[in-house]
Amino acid sequence: MRQNKYDIFISYRRDSGAQYARILQLMLIQRGYKVFLDYDELTDGIFSDHIKAAIKEAPVFIIVLSDGSMARCVNENDWVRQEILLASQLGKHIVPVNPDNKFDGFPEDIPDNIKEAVAGNQHSEISFGQALGATIDLMIKNRLVDTLGVRSALGHKDEDYNSAKETLARIDRRSRFVKRLTIAGIITALLIVLGTCWLFWKKERAKDEAEKQKIELEDMRHQLEEKYSEFLLILNTDLTVTQMQAIDDLLDKMVPVGDKFWMSQFEFTQGWWHGISNEMVDSLVKDLPVTDVSYGVVSMKLLELGNLTNIIFELPSPEEWEYAARGGENHETSTYAGDDDVNKVAWYKDNSDGKLHASNGQQGKDPNTLDLYDMSGNAGEWCNAPFNGSGDGAPYTVCGGNYNSPASEVTVTSRIGMDTDATDKAVGFRVIIKKR
Repeated sequence: MRQNKYDIFISYRRDSGAQYARILQLMLIQRGYKVFLDYDELTDGIFSDHIKAAIKEAPVFIIVLSDGSMARCVNENDWVRQEILLASQLGKHIVPVNPDNKFDGFPEDIPDNIKEAVAGNQHSEISFGQALGATIDLMIKNRLVDTLGVRSALGHKDEDYNSAKETLARIDRRSRFVKRLTIAGIITALLIVLGTCWLFWKKERAKDEAEKQKIELEDMRHQLEEKYSEFLLILNTDLTVTQMQAIDDLLDKMVPVGDKFWMSQFEFTQGWWHGISNEMVDSLVKDLPVTDVSYGVVSMKLLELGNLTNIIFELPSPEEWEYAARGGENHETSTYAGDDDVNKVAWYKDNSDGKLHASNGQQGKDPNTLDLYDMSGNAGEWCNAPFNGSGDGAPYTVCGGNYNSPASEVTVTSRIGMDTDATDKAVGFRVIIKKR
């Protein structure tokens, strides 16, 4: 013979009888009975199938008569009313429980069948205090044994209200912990799944981006090689966007000096220097000339640039430098590169405020006739020959003077000597490309 899933169904009013119902359920379970109690609040009009199934399954229907528990039974959609009616229709053994003798009776307009189902059965008064266990056991003996039989206690059995509350609190804590653990497990599993999906998506996107970037870099490389074909540009295949942008800007600023060579329009800038090495540079200093670099360091940088471009970049000889400063074939006869008025063309001691100025053509100084800026002053410029034709190990030539020089030392013929391993915050360089 199939055993019932439940022995007892407990109906209660949540706002006044929930605690009584839960304690009652606990005490009955401890005494061996299978008890259904829906601890989720039901609202008017909702009478779910699992509630109906539990009432049908359980031979005993206990109704907790807490204060005001019958007041809303005048409403046809009230769920306590619907539970009582179903239990009555199914002929269940209805046991009204009056906790602590607090039941306040029935409203005048309650349906007769509801009142008869509850009032027509003897009320069991349960004392929720020291005598809780005794009154529960008495109810079992007098009201349940005939229908459900005698049961054996499952283990620990509470006997008073405070003990039962502590047990219920432990159950609630354990239940909350299990729920949190379950939720944490679900969240962890979801995070693992989402993380795996995200990593896969990121990996695939990275592959797509890498392929896209590869194509874009290839296109950029071909465009630059075509743009600067006169220099016979052949770019290294693994250049970055930063490197190609620096090379593009540098080659765009190469000015033809007669039919002999091209020269950079500006003194070699921080932006070019760092960009060639694939390094970012602050926008505030990117147009300032590179200074404080020795002849040897400059030479190594030009070799690096040549390896990236297949172009031979050089420092000019003192003669090439002066030729360019005088406007090349234009044969300027001015004292300074571009004019006889030093203040129009040069940053020097009297107007520089003791500092370098950006080499970008935007600082208010005029170029010479070849559109070359700062050939006089700003930064002194390394050349590729010893000073005054001296032999090996001799100082090399620096042309044009600098921002700390007096006007007499920023002329087109101004030259000084400087050891090749020495550096100076006022000395930089510009480059040339020979026409071959």
